[in-house]
Amino acid sequence: MHPKDEKLQPRLGAALRMARMRLELTQEQVAKAVGFVPTVYGRIERGDMVPSTPKLKALCLLLGVSADVLLAVQPPEEPLPPEPPAPPPGDSPELRRLAMILRELPPDRFRLFRVALQTIAHPDKE
Repeated sequence: MHPKDEKLQPRLGAALRMARMRLELTQEQVAKAVGFVPTVYGRIERGDMVPSTPKLKALCLLLGVSADVLLAVQPPEEPLPPEPPAPPPGDSPELRRLAMILRELPPDRFRLFRVALQTIAHPDKE
């Protein structure tokens, strides 16, 4: 193994943890959203293992971080950025958390949420 590759797992885990914490998500929420058992995702963040390519892609999309940042794919002379890039302007951490919560709602509760949201958005329509 190349010396630089030995640091891949811990760097990947640290970058994932930073991105997750920036979005104020728990390890369990991220694991569930991507299809990991929470203990397995915890091992990835601790640098004990590396996710499969499809799971890495799902983590990138969920956490709004580039695979280049997670895998430290940069020329050797350039230092790593201090933190992953911020998600696009319309994709705030609050919206990501709300979307995750909505995905977990059972159908009957989702319908109630939709009615409540319509009432809030259009209070004059009854």
